Amino acid sequence: MTADPAAIAAHAAFLQADIRALADCAVRLRQIEAKLAGGTPPWLREAIDAHVAACAAAAADLTTAAAHLRHYAGRARH
Repeated sequence: MTADPAAIAAHAAFLQADIRALADCAVRLRQIEAKLAGGTPPWLREAIDAHVAACAAAAADLTTAAAHLRHYAGRARH
């Protein structure tokens, strides 16, 4: 079966949309924390930090996957 470069590139683009969604989520979490200002309990700050870190880790993994897919799509064209 021949790999379809357009379909592979489309998957990479889909991952880019997920990366943007994760970045937006991290921003919203930080905005929530900022709105609470000094009233943020330590457990909530810790939870927000953990979720922001998880967003960053997932975005990094998806960035790597998208790069691999783009590379694979380029090779499939040749």
